[in-house]
Amino acid sequence: MQATVSQLSSASAPLSDTQRVKQLQELARSNPAAASQDAWSLFQELQAGSNHYRLPGLFAQGAAPQAPDGDCEGIVMNLYGSPWLAGLDKMVRLGQKLGGIGWAGKTFDPKSGTGYNRLTRSSLIPARITMPHYSLRKQGRELLGFDFHHRIEPSPITPHQEVRAITYDDPQFKNPLVMPRVRDEIVEIAPDVYLGRALLKVKHGWEVVGYFGLRYPAKGGC
Repeated sequence: MQATVSQLSSASAPLSDTQRVKQLQELARSNPAAASQDAWSLFQELQAGSNHYRLPGLFAQGAAPQAPDGDCEGIVMNLYGSPWLAGLDKMVRLGQKLGGIGWAGKTFDPKSGTGYNRLTRSSLIPARITMPHYSLRKQGRELLGFDFHHRIEPSPITPHQEVRAITYDDPQFKNPLVMPRVRDEIVEIAPDVYLGRALLKVKHGWEVVGYFGLRYPAKGGC
């Protein structure tokens, strides 16, 4: 039986992230499901604040993916760059642990090149308080909103690698707050497992304000 990347790492000296990605790619050729699970475990490891410095290097190793077709499960890895983003990061993390307020992930439609974000249903009251003029759509146990377009193109920041860009600035979406100034980018690390980063438009261009993870399909049919 072929060992997973996690088993290899624990059986010898710790692997660098470059080595882990290489072994994930090798494992994906024979066991895509195991590679995907190992990549998700890596993302959970990188949620720890002490590991955030590793995220830019890991993102640089990813490849621009074909769009998923449907719901992806999401985890916030960190948000920073301003007090409100840091506060949002803490709220989402706490909400996910308590099974309450939180970001559930993203949904992609590859044919139309559009999609939307999904929130837990218990986010409704806080959303109404903070965004009284924005209406989230209800679907089962989730809220849908913050619609976007997605496409493959070079990133506007160094090293300008190819990414799947996610943008919120189309006026027809009527996105609230700073969403029209936000650009998300995702790259594939293992089959159907994507590392994302959030960029914010500022005076001098774009700056990275956080990272997140996605995997397809969403577990539990969310």
